[in-house]
Amino acid sequence: MELIKDNYLRGFGTGDTWRVEIDPPTRPVKSYFEEMLISSEYIYANKTGKLYLLVSGGLDSEYVFRVFKYLKFDFTPVIIRYTGKYHYHDYNLADTQYAFALCESMNATPLVIEFNVDKWIESGDIFEKMHSIRTGFPVTATYLHVIESLDGFTVLGNDPPFVRYNEETGVWQLEEEESAHAQLRNYKLNNMQGCPYTLSYTAEMMLSFLLEKRIVDLVNNKLPGKTGTNSSKSYVYNNGSGFNIDHYDPDSTFKFFKNNKMIEFLQQPSKLLTLPRIKFNGWELIRRLPFYRNHPEKLKNFNLDANHLYRGCYSENYFELVLRLSINQHI
Repeated sequence: MELIKDNYLRGFGTGDTWRVEIDPPTRPVKSYFEEMLISSEYIYANKTGKLYLLVSGGLDSEYVFRVFKYLKFDFTPVIIRYTGKYHYHDYNLADTQYAFALCESMNATPLVIEFNVDKWIESGDIFEKMHSIRTGFPVTATYLHVIESLDGFTVLGNDPPFVRYNEETGVWQLEEEESAHAQLRNYKLNNMQGCPYTLSYTAEMMLSFLLEKRIVDLVNNKLPGKTGTNSSKSYVYNNGSGFNIDHYDPDSTFKFFKNNKMIEFLQQPSKLLTLPRIKFNGWELIRRLPFYRNHPEKLKNFNLDANHLYRGCYSENYFELVLRLSINQHI
């Protein structure tokens, strides 16, 4: 099966030469939820082997999980526990608690994989992986490495299209990062069967997300203080689906890290689910630990404060992009 439907989204180059080409839909689009149902049914009909869905505990994979359940698909949720000796519990405990709670509430039995992050980093294998798929995101390299061992069809709940307000230019723009496209490169490099870009799988999904009322309100500055779509995507997920997925609380997340509440709550895991929903994939903690922070390869090539290796970012004006992608919307 195609990694991207009709290859409508294509990335080229690296670093300063990184660019992306995006084709318009060939038919009028429906709502994002309706397009998600259409693409999910296509993916399920064309999968090969057993279907595995990586469930991180974040909103994106939860949305895919709920859609698959809504469509009564036969699939196995996969939860990865990042273990190691430098912390009281799993590094990603804050996220996996949501994943386990979701599976329990939906009567689904997950496949749980324990992965030793300490060994992965100290051996340098993580950095070799990051180079091979051109990503600056250690979490991406890690979960891609783990799921390569699964014999079946793997699905990832990647981020939907990301739109951000560029304060320097005063323009709302779509952004496609070179490091994020590492998921596609990894699947191609390892000849993996699956769907690494589920939430942007078709051209119709791309445009329908951009046309959702919440996103239109955002780019027309009707949501003061909001500068990107991360805090709005859950509203899109709930529109038409009735899923009632939590909304991320960026203010609580910021205070959580700023006031070092992270350590306090990670020592008492049961308190985590009492917080407003936050995003904490575990690497926020790992990055602070000396065994990662001071690794020679990290300092040489992946010091994000000073090095821009694999940091290519393609951007396109939101309004110009929507106009271009809407060429076939009135046929």
